Amino acid sequence: MKKGQFFGLVIGACVIFSGCGQEDKSPVLATVNGEKITVADMNKQLEEMPPAYQEMFSDPMNKEKLVTRLVKERLLLQEAKKAKLEQREDIKKKIKAINDQLLVQEVINLNVISKITISDKEVADYYKANKEKIQQYAVGKSFNEIKGQLKEIALQEKQNSSFERWIKRLEDEAKIVKNMEVLNPQAGKGKDAKDAKEDKKRAGTPTGQAG
Repeated sequence: MKKGQFFGLVIGACVIFSGCGQEDKSPVLATVNGEKITVADMNKQLEEMPPAYQEMFSDPMNKEKLVTRLVKERLLLQEAKKAKLEQREDIKKKIKAINDQLLVQEVINLNVISKITISDKEVADYYKANKEKIQQYAVGKSFNEIKGQLKEIALQEKQNSSFERWIKRLEDEAKIVKNMEVLNPQAGKGKDAKDAKEDKKRAGTPTGQAG
């Protein structure tokens, strides 16, 4: 299956398996074996898509295609529930891993992404400071022609820098203990042998210094 094909077919899986959906009273677009697909379902799917897909499926001419995708998704989820996949331990672990990833992404969005903006001046300054770096896609183009692309790149770099500072602060404030004996047993053995020799050399005096 090509990347992007049947985009979004599994987006609703976590909600279906976890049973965390809320009552939906929006207009019904289709039913699949008695299960409703509503306007709210379609809008939620749109929100989770990349901007290019959002623009494509927001076109009234393409909305039926999106409903068709939602119908296929619902059919597959119904099959998954028939097979009781949500009760399998390996599936539970995978769902937990997905949920953890979503929580991590959301806390990054909350503390970093949503707080970072970039001004036109910052984009212009980025252009001046990185002319050599951006030559690969700036050749023969004016600043205005690549301004949008530059803004995305500069914004991402600013977000990355902000994230690194934020996670560094969290690390500094946290109590982190690494079990190096498990992480690198060979290094631990070498260290133990070295420490034993040092202890032997220091033995015999209260201060640990050789007499």
